[in-house]
Amino acid sequence: DVMRGNRESISERGVHKLHRYLVRHFAEDRSFGTLARQILTSRGNTIENPTASFFRIARTPEDAAESTAQLFLGVRIQCAKCHNHPYEAITQNDYYGLAAFFARIDYKDGPFFVGEYDKEETIFTTRSGEVKHPRTGKTISPQLLGGPVVDVPENEDRREVLARWLTSTENPFFAKAAVNRIWFHLLGRGIVEPVDDFRSSNPPSNRALLTALAEEFVDYGFDRKHIIRLILNS
Repeated sequence: DVMRGNRESISERGVHKLHRYLVRHFAEDRSFGTLARQILTSRGNTIENPTASFFRIARTPEDAAESTAQLFLGVRIQCAKCHNHPYEAITQNDYYGLAAFFARIDYKDGPFFVGEYDKEETIFTTRSGEVKHPRTGKTISPQLLGGPVVDVPENEDRREVLARWLTSTENPFFAKAAVNRIWFHLLGRGIVEPVDDFRSSNPPSNRALLTALAEEFVDYGFDRKHIIRLILNS
């Protein structure tokens, strides 16, 4: 549901394949960091590689940036698409810098094509494609959210760089956003509420608790079942 997959966006077979992939991933207790990396760097036919459906749903660099920030970082950056956030330290440069990581994704139909809602698609990356700042018209380089501009070699997929940062132990967002969602599903309300709206003007109800859970999540390799056991046995 959070990834917004449905029959209209990724076809009926696509929904089934993505659902089964997610069920297997969590049932086998694989790392949530692995899931994030597989989704963000996915390519290929969306039926054979269900994670690539993420880019069928988020079809533009801007959509991909917004979805990535909200899904994996718990941050809503939509406001900065048109102007710097009036109350938070999120600028248009932050928004389009994150979008630049997804500027070289392209699509082709097939091999199966019946209609707009039944088709398969193949996701691939190209060697060109940039994002321009809507106000200045200048090309924007990839920039980590709340971090520096990144110089990505031409022969490297920009998304690989983003995925490494996203799932690194130094990332200030990823672990907190993940454990906050777990807390929400177990107890009905996030430590940060809404769960995907981390910002300085929306602080956690218990900062020490959120920090402790996030540190435990990192120490145990982004293992969701470990966090569930820890909460329910506490």
